[in-house]
Amino acid sequence: MKKISILIFIFLMAVVTVVEAATDSENTNLQVTVSDTITIDCDGADGQDTVDLGTLTAGTPVTGSTSCVVTTNSDGGYVLEVEQDGVSGATTMDHQADATIDIIDKTSWDQTANTGDGNAVAYATTGLGFGVLSSTATKNTTWWGTGATCADAAQLYAGVPVNGASNNNIMEHANYSSTATTTNICYQLDVVATQQAGIYDGVITYTATTQ
Repeated sequence: MKKISILIFIFLMAVVTVVEAATDSENTNLQVTVSDTITIDCDGADGQDTVDLGTLTAGTPVTGSTSCVVTTNSDGGYVLEVEQDGVSGATTMDHQADATIDIIDKTSWDQTANTGDGNAVAYATTGLGFGVLSSTATKNTTWWGTGATCADAAQLYAGVPVNGASNNNIMEHANYSSTATTTNICYQLDVVATQQAGIYDGVITYTATTQ
């Protein structure tokens, strides 16, 4: 009789049931508004607030300048405005000893005049005038000409607008600037031969507004 060896292999299989976890998702939108900020610092060539035009002899115009440095994060840039401070009345500069004695101003600046070309002209005869010479923001050469210096015949001038005037934009910059921008403003002044001697002064105000 043959021995028959029967090897029986029994495999025990563990049945594991995998249960998938339920899941869902939704996006969250983060939003923030960064506020406009702006600062302005206007100084004369010597770094001081006062622009000393020196000693004037009638018939020989004097010039001076102010540099206005504006820092802003505005996405739409900014506008630069100018006006008299309102203390001197209808004129910018009055005699220190007698405020009823003044130096005449050129015709007040109006950027809307001449279908938006402004009313600045080349300096002539007498009176106080101002004009934008250059800017690392934006210079409108239609408004202010192409002068390279304050005494350049191609530099245009107008009078300082009275306090509260609405047509007083002198520089309009429509772009974002990541660094400070500088606008240089000229003054030119001459008087009639009969102008009373003495010291004259007055205050003008520059305002930078985001847009």
